Amino acid sequence: MFEALNKVGVAIALAVSVIATPAAAQPIPDLTIEQMEAQIRAGQLGKIRAVAAEQGGETVYRERFGKGELGDRVDIKSAGKSITALAIGAAIADGHLEGTDLKVWPYLGTDRGEPHNTITVGDLLSMSSALDCNDWDRGSPGQEEKMYRKRIWRDFALALPAREYERDADGDGPFSYCTAGVFLLGQVVEKAVGERFDLYVQRRLFDPLGIDGAEWRTSRSGEIQSGGQLTISDTALLKIARMVMDGGMCEGERILPEDWLRTTLTSRHQLGVHTHYGYLWWAIPIRSSRGYEAAFMMKGNGGNVVAIVPTLDAVLVVQSEHYNRKKAEWNTFVVLTTLLRSMPVPDQSPIEG
Repeated sequence: MFEALNKVGVAIALAVSVIATPAAAQPIPDLTIEQMEAQIRAGQLGKIRAVAAEQGGETVYRERFGKGELGDRVDIKSAGKSITALAIGAAIADGHLEGTDLKVWPYLGTDRGEPHNTITVGDLLSMSSALDCNDWDRGSPGQEEKMYRKRIWRDFALALPAREYERDADGDGPFSYCTAGVFLLGQVVEKAVGERFDLYVQRRLFDPLGIDGAEWRTSRSGEIQSGGQLTISDTALLKIARMVMDGGMCEGERILPEDWLRTTLTSRHQLGVHTHYGYLWWAIPIRSSRGYEAAFMMKGNGGNVVAIVPTLDAVLVVQSEHYNRKKAEWNTFVVLTTLLRSMPVPDQSPIEG
């Protein structure tokens, strides 16, 4: 899997090697670890709460900032979506789901006609369904804040209208970031496995990794928000990301199929010269001491990022409560860049393959 991720990463790095600063127009400064820590403590990088990094399976940095203690959990918002992609893979591997071509509305017992009845699990995983749902547009019928006002989120999501929609030659529709669709993926998992989403994730993914204490947001009716808003520790995120880096393995035990992880991280959309999106995972490069390295990410509001950097066999975690602030992601990329620049790198160029 490590070699496979390297190949995917090289392709992305080649595509983005000409850019100056991922995730922001403002240049990212070259800081030492000590300078980074000073800026975080001074509040110059927002409300960053936890920073952790490991390389080669060994923790090389871990620190808590601001309120709380080391190991305290943080709501990572939409970064939790990436775990829903892992849960879908687990349900398929366990024989509960037939695959990503499964049509969601008929499966959940709702007949809406076209195009709703042809929306697949894969469409929701890649944020390319026919739903008129765009969280980045407050006027969108499916914008997530409108869902949170409802007592029953499932009814809201299944009743969303459709947008003008056409699939491309690969069968994919245009990208539209839709939390309500990811919430429905949790409903699909629940029906498939006969178990509440959070309990299945705990039993199937978290328990084998030695993770406890994670908490998902719920609706007023008790539905699990599989579309994100997961409160979890930095050490848990390191374990999840290391498992993905290691091709679904943890201490000799197979947690997820390697093929599913490769499929999940494969780009379905190029959203900018430096930004790709797969199945609820992002790919955005981070600068090391030798140049840009491809990185696969869980990413959420507030500057919450978990990054896997295959070329350096590294995992980086930044947990931040700088929610709904424009500079939150830039702040996090300052930290990610500082961490990666502090790590030893192999002799090979990050874009030579």
